[in-house]
Amino acid sequence: MAERFTVPADFTPAQTQIAMAAFYFCLEHMLGHVLEAEGAPSAQALKRELVTALKNGDIDMSILDDASTFDFVVPMIERLVAVKAAA
Repeated sequence: MAERFTVPADFTPAQTQIAMAAFYFCLEHMLGHVLEAEGAPSAQALKRELVTALKNGDIDMSILDDASTFDFVVPMIERLVAVKAAA
């Protein structure tokens, strides 16, 4: 499991946006790498398992605590894997 982190108290909303975008782009890059290195079947399996684990709270159970957080994060990841699937 990844190390937990704490957002600094003085972190601005703009810094939060930049950090979220960076994490998102890292995930996008990783999915593209798996597609190129391992092939479409492996990439599809990873995408499917990623979304399932996210929805089940296997990645971070706190996403299940708040519906608005869940409704923000899950569709964003679903769109990402759909775009990478079409690429």
